[in-house]
Amino acid sequence: MNGRNHMDGPMTPYRFLAQGWMQMLGAAAVLALAGCAAAPVHDATYVLQPRESLDLARGVTLTYDSFSDSRCPANVRCIWAGRLAFRFILQDRDGSEEFTLGPDQPVATPAALHGAQVALDLGSVPAARAGSARTADLMPVTLKITAPTNPHSPPRP
Repeated sequence: MNGRNHMDGPMTPYRFLAQGWMQMLGAAAVLALAGCAAAPVHDATYVLQPRESLDLARGVTLTYDSFSDSRCPANVRCIWAGRLAFRFILQDRDGSEEFTLGPDQPVATPAALHGAQVALDLGSVPAARAGSARTADLMPVTLKITAPTNPHSPPRP
């Protein structure tokens, strides 16, 4: 061989069309891959039990991992009021992200949701226990997912 590429030489109508199709296929592939990168999250309300998971979007799973309830029992005097925290794990193609919600921090904007918010429905949070500790099976949580107003805008801080 003389080291020349078979595409070297004068531009023929065939080569011109072939290059145009290759460019269009390349652009289509880029657009298709961009669509797979971040599926949109839609507004919704979910009730979850501990260790229950749900698919928020293609490739994005939210798991209610556990909760911690150290609040002072009802009708008891305590030095410290305690805290209620719900722990979540959000998994997508890039890995996992953990966050907590509670009455003192009811909203989170995980990076994997690209600006969508996860909010704890404070009206569904049970009152402090009446003396005995709660078990993991007795603490459901209600979440409100709010999609970003513009899914192509950068995430809110």
